[in-house]
Formats: sequence, structure tokens, C-alpha cells
Amino acid sequence: MKGLIFAAWRNFTRNLKRYRVLLIALVLITAVLLVLMGVVLGLRDGLYQKASRYFSGNIVVLGYIGDGDSVIEEPEKVVEAVHALEERGFSLKTYSRRSSYYDRKNIELFFSGYYINQRRMVGVEWELEAPVLRGFDFFSGGIPAAEDESAILISTATAEKLNIDVGDELLVSIESDRGRTNTAELIVSGIFSESSFFGYQIYVHRKTLNRLREVPADEINEIGVYLEDPLRTEDSAARTLVGELEKSLPTFGVIKTRDEYSDQSRKDHGQRSYGVVSVGAQLAEIDDLLNAMTMIAGLVILMFLCIVVVGVGNTFSMIVWERTREIGTLRALGMQRERAVLTFLAEAGFLGLGSVLLGLLLGTAVLELVHQALRFPANLVTTLFLTRGRLEWLMPPWAVASISLLVIGACVLGSLRAALKAGQMSPVEALSHQK
Repeated sequence: MKGLIFAAWRNFTRNLKRYRVLLIALVLITAVLLVLMGVVLGLRDGLYQKASRYFSGNIVVLGYIGDGDSVIEEPEKVVEAVHALEERGFSLKTYSRRSSYYDRKNIELFFSGYYINQRRMVGVEWELEAPVLRGFDFFSGGIPAAEDESAILISTATAEKLNIDVGDELLVSIESDRGRTNTAELIVSGIFSESSFFGYQIYVHRKTLNRLREVPADEINEIGVYLEDPLRTEDSAARTLVGELEKSLPTFGVIKTRDEYSDQSRKDHGQRSYGVVSVGAQLAEIDDLLNAMTMIAGLVILMFLCIVVVGVGNTFSMIVWERTREIGTLRALGMQRERAVLTFLAEAGFLGLGSVLLGLLLGTAVLELVHQALRFPANLVTTLFLTRGRLEWLMPPWAVASISLLVIGACVLGSLRAALKAGQMSPVEALSHQK
């Protein structure tokens, strides 16, 4: 086997001039595949990061009894189950304990004669969620001090409507759980860049929101988990978390769709029961868009691989024809048919490997250049998918391995017909071949 590999490498390097056009084409195709996959995965990851902040985490524990409102009555047991995830091998950034208020008609902000409605108002613990809140692209200001109950974080979309800046005091008005209109004067601590629908959510301290809602100061509506690798582990982490909750609390399983989310909130469970919902379930419509993008990327990859197979096939057919006398000499000296076939396949493998290494370097350079050089203006689309106006590309090891195997495999497959033809040559006929 070592001799075969050495012979294939020697033949490959000796015939590099014959391969140069195909090698350049394969390098470019590999780079295109890398850029395409890096962009799609980066857009998906950027969206999931923003959605996780919006929805309290990548996976979120909810507690329903049938009135439509989630309340975590035994937060200590839920937090214990969250910590058990780490013991089961899941990597966590942090977790959240939130109070939430959703009413787009009754959340109003007032400042200097201007006002605007918000979709959601979220009560957070600043210190606990700091590792995630630092991911905001702050236009000005930043995260408040740990116990600051007078601070509020708003988006650039909200700040522009109110003509407000960091340090200014605005009036927040909501309808409490008892049906009364309550207000609070809060100081803008930070303004984060966001003009998509994620931008119509404000963040305050959990105790501040609970006072406005007229509920117990320590009430928690959701406990979320922020995962280090959500795209790969979200579903398995949700199932595992339900399994941990079942040890001490009544549960209703994993919520997989928005309809199921609504059904469980209204279902009479008889007692407070707990379940887990993932970001993917709450982003069903956008997830369909991302899946469509992934399918289009897959079709483009398939098209390029077909081009690789055809191009390699044509090139190797020409190379086998040009090297007919060489093949005849080797066959006359005792080279078996199988070894002749494997030698050409190994040459194709080296061609693919070289293309992959150079293509990965070129593709990575292009992705990083786009990331560093281009900053897109803030609008509905760019703020939804991009981070700080830049394309955050993502290329996990499995993606690199997939591209490598596909390109090398396509090269070997494309050369198969020519390699079989080389193996079937008669030494006498090959030696009498005239170019």
C-alpha cells in the first residue's frame, strides 16, 4: 500500500502541469463551497443568538396550569435540573430567570412629547445574563450594574422614535395583572442596534417589571438555558432537560411547534406542569426560510460537485490517453490491473486533497475579508441576520470535513471510468500506441 501511495504521489507531482487547469478550477470550487456554507451557517447562528436573547434562551422551561400564563413556582428545582445538563455533557454559557410581559397595545414609552409601543417587556437579572447581553451591538451605553433597578435597555429603533439618548429618563406605562395602569420612570442605560422585530423589546430588572405588574417581587415566568453550541445540541438538550425535570416535577414534555405552545398554555393540567420549548419551535416561520436557504445551498453544492465529476472525468480520460505507452510499460513489467486502477484513483485523491487544502485557505481568506471590510447599513434584513452590521461566518469542523470528503470523493468518482480503462489495457496494444 505504501508503494502504491508513493507511486501515485510521484506520478501526480510529475504530471502537475497536466493537472494545473483542473487544479485551479477545483480550488475555486472548493472555496465557493466553503464561502457558501460559511455564510449560511453564519446567518443561521446570528439569528439564533438574537432569538435566544429575545426568548430567554436556546431552550426555555415554562410552567403552565391552564390559564395561559407561565409561572415557575419551584425555581430551585428547575435550576437544579439546568445544572444537571452540564453533568450530562452539555456546555452552557449561562441561564436566565425572567419575568415577562407581552402586550403590544399596553406597553408604552414616553419621552419629551414622543411615545412608542413595544411588543415585549422583559425583566432580567443583569449579572446572571451579562455573558449573553454583552453580545448586543451597543450603539451607546451598556449593561447596567447588577442591582440597578432603575435602568432600562432599548433598541436603536425605539431610541430614534423617541429622540432619546443614554442617561435620559423615560416613562414606562403598562397595564398590570390586576388591570390597573402603572408607570415607572427609568433611566436609559444602553441602546443596542436593532431595527428588526427583535428591536421592539425592552429590558429592565426583573423586580422592576414585577412591581409594575403587581406580582410578587421574586416571581419568575421563564427559566432559559443558553447553550454554547445550540445548532448541534438544542434538541438533545431539550429532551435531556425534560428528563431531569421529571425527577422532581410534573412535566408535559418538549414543545415542538407554535400551535403546541399555545395548546399547552391553555390545557388544564390539573396542577402546575413544566415543559421545555426551543428557539427552533418559536422561530418556525423564519426557520422555514433558513431551511429553504440551506436547500438552495445544497443544490448549488450538488451542481458544483457534478461539474467536478465531469471535469475530472474528461481530464483523466485525456491523461490516460497521453500516458498509454507508460501504462503499457508498467503493465509489461508486471503491474497488475487492480494496481493500475488504484494508482490513478490515488492520483485523483491527491488532486482532490491539494484542491481542498488550497481551497480552504482561499475560502477562509474571502470570508474573513468580507467580515472585516464590509459593514452593512442597519435595516430590517441586516439587523435580523447580521451581528454588528457584519457577516459573522461560521465553519465548524464537521462542515470542513464534509466539504473535504465531498470534493475528494467527487475527484475519485470522476476518475473512476478512466482508471478502469487504464487497468483494462493490454500491454502489447498500449506499447504500440502512437500519440
